[in-house]
Amino acid sequence: MAEARANIVRLDGVEKHFGAVRALDGVDFAVDAGECVGLVGHNGAGKSTLINLLAGTLAPDGGEIRVNGVAQAADYGVRRAGAQGIRCVFQELSLCPNLSVAENTRVYHKSLRGWGWRRNAATLVQRKLDEIFPGHGISPGETVGDLPIGQRQMVEIARAFTVTDSPTRLVVLDEPTSSLDAVAGKQLLTYVRTFVAEGGSCLLTSHLQARPRRPARDGGSRAPRTRR
Repeated sequence: MAEARANIVRLDGVEKHFGAVRALDGVDFAVDAGECVGLVGHNGAGKSTLINLLAGTLAPDGGEIRVNGVAQAADYGVRRAGAQGIRCVFQELSLCPNLSVAENTRVYHKSLRGWGWRRNAATLVQRKLDEIFPGHGISPGETVGDLPIGQRQMVEIARAFTVTDSPTRLVVLDEPTSSLDAVAGKQLLTYVRTFVAEGGSCLLTSHLQARPRRPARDGGSRAPRTRR
């Protein structure tokens, strides 16, 4: 019998309404430790609402959110989500265009302070960029607004996987390959497999995809679990 894995996040009967629109209506959803889950659906299906609830940028109108097995209070928000290891990269990127790559990393990690913080932030994000996107060609000193959109997305993704004073347990990637070329997209998915194999968790969102091909008879790596 397979060993049960702990939930990183769990939504029980969660509801979110915007006026008369029921974006989420009694949703049960969970992501386990060491699991990659794919969440797919058309625009308006509620994907963005769900990940905003996980990120703490929206509050549910009903139901319960549990993180690492603990029910979250009504004041659950971005800071609490981040402290518990939940990172989100939204399709609409949140980098400050007037700041450098290193400075944007400092915004994400409040513990990067004091003498030498700029050098430490640059080293942190450079190492993660090199790990996820070999040959990326991005310098930590570059101003984000001067980077093409694909490189901006690389920076935001790499930043989400960096670790300082809080762990990284679940990384939510909203349409993560939408601005990446084929090479960078493959590099990202390769890194996600490694991250999950080491016990991390990922939630990937996308529009409805074509029906997947049946896996080869000789097996292969396990595909992400997909939910609509």
